[in-house]
Amino acid sequence: MSRYLGIDFGEKRIGVAISDPSRTIAQPLKTITYTHMDAAIHEIDALVQEYAVVKIVVGLPVTLKGTDSRKTTEVREFIQQLQQVVSVPVEAFDERLTTLQAHRSLHQMGKKPSRERKRVDQLAAVHLLQNFLDREINQRTRS
Repeated sequence: MSRYLGIDFGEKRIGVAISDPSRTIAQPLKTITYTHMDAAIHEIDALVQEYAVVKIVVGLPVTLKGTDSRKTTEVREFIQQLQQVVSVPVEAFDERLTTLQAHRSLHQMGKKPSRERKRVDQLAAVHLLQNFLDREINQRTRS
């Protein structure tokens, strides 16, 4: 079996999550802190190779009304650059409220999100990827 990589793209950090080989459960992998986009993309490509990833799911930050924002445009540009480097499909997926879910998860663990920014990014990527995996599982069971 093969894995999916979930990405929560931010201005300074990229939260990364990975699925288990059966693509049922998402777990945090790492946070990439970057100053140059090329370096971050090549680090993601290395993760694709290391973990035999077959698909990358990138969170698309649409507004609560479902419309695009300035950040949505930035993420679409990131996805285009990423697709030019990696050898696997890259899919955008609605990430509304994943950062809020990450904050709630940290609060439940007794942690302060303001002190755990790298964990927030990873957990947002986990929530994003888990939502994507759950949708895929539901579609398979309906078929």
